[in-house]
Amino acid sequence: MALLKGFIVIVLVLLSNEMTAQDVHQITLLVDTKNKVPEKAYTFSAGNNTTVLNSSAPNSFTIFARVGDQIKWKAASSSEPDVPVIIKQIKYLSGPRIFSSDLIQGKPTSQATVIRGGNEKYTYQLQIAIDSEPKVYTIPAKIQIGN
Repeated sequence: MALLKGFIVIVLVLLSNEMTAQDVHQITLLVDTKNKVPEKAYTFSAGNNTTVLNSSAPNSFTIFARVGDQIKWKAASSSEPDVPVIIKQIKYLSGPRIFSSDLIQGKPTSQATVIRGGNEKYTYQLQIAIDSEPKVYTIPAKIQIGN
């Protein structure tokens, strides 16, 4: 009987985890690649299911997420659609370490899953390259984790 009760508890725990589906947050960085200082000529946007806490200025752009949520980043040119903007890496700067690594390597769509929360904002920087330029530009952003 105890074995049956243990089995039922395990099944209920697994089912409750499945019923609390986590969100996927798409963050898009649009860079004016015609600007001589592209790291100062950008805007952020977020998907419809993402709460933006502060979007009054690009350097204070903060999204809200929860533990278990997946964050996806992509970048593009706002002024030259044929010029690729490549995310080189996403680098931890301060706040709680919400991802499993302090450095997320860039890919066409970079992504990470929030594994823990904290009271402060997670501050990070997106390091990007424009087209085939060897220069890497740095752009700040934040994520607030809550319940």
